[in-house]
Amino acid sequence: MRGVCVKDMTWKEAEARMKEARAVILPLGSTEQHGYHMTVDTDNIVATHVAKLLAERTDCVVLPTLPYGQVWSAKDFPATISLREKTYIELIKDIVISLEKKCCRNVILFSGHWGNVAPCKIAARELLDECGYENVYYFSYMDLKKNGEGIMETELWNGSGFHAAEIETSILLHIHPEGVNMEKAVCDYPPIPSDADIRPIPWIKFAESGIFGDATKATAEKGKQFLDNWMNQMCALITENIRYR
Repeated sequence: MRGVCVKDMTWKEAEARMKEARAVILPLGSTEQHGYHMTVDTDNIVATHVAKLLAERTDCVVLPTLPYGQVWSAKDFPATISLREKTYIELIKDIVISLEKKCCRNVILFSGHWGNVAPCKIAARELLDECGYENVYYFSYMDLKKNGEGIMETELWNGSGFHAAEIETSILLHIHPEGVNMEKAVCDYPPIPSDADIRPIPWIKFAESGIFGDATKATAEKGKQFLDNWMNQMCALITENIRYR
């Protein structure tokens, strides 16, 4: 199999692969609290692992993972590092512009951290407006309820929250079990502030554990099943919509 990780290539090898591959994938993670039972590297582990799987199945190559992201919600928790959104947008744009100059066919921004999604969309829009780049795509967690149907036992917090809970813990148990201590996993559905949807409120104001859901129900098998569904969905989107140019 041809190599998928740029970090393992010489610059001449990387030059050839980036030019011929369907796309170059930039994995986007974060350094962020993940409850009492998972490490602050969780999003980086997920982003790196899933990006490699995508690359292997869709003829792409993967850049080194960006380990910091936009983590405003959890910024007050110890060991969480957050970049300002405008800083993050400019950082993404600079990386993409550099890739485009190397004649990459397409660029995929793949985030293992939900907070990166909004700035990625803005960055892609600005790259289109300012540079005319129509070949920048963004992927992250999607269709949580659909992909977790028949697999996950617990409800999402506030209809969409899953941070450090059953889904995310199950995925890490499957791909990197040494990063999880299930003896410290808890069930925590923090009370939802009545004004949560109309003004910014840092998580530290109403959440204690940093978990949003029930991490105690997580298993490696659930993580594998969810990841399989998620991967099938993303691979189909890539092969149907991202063309060789």
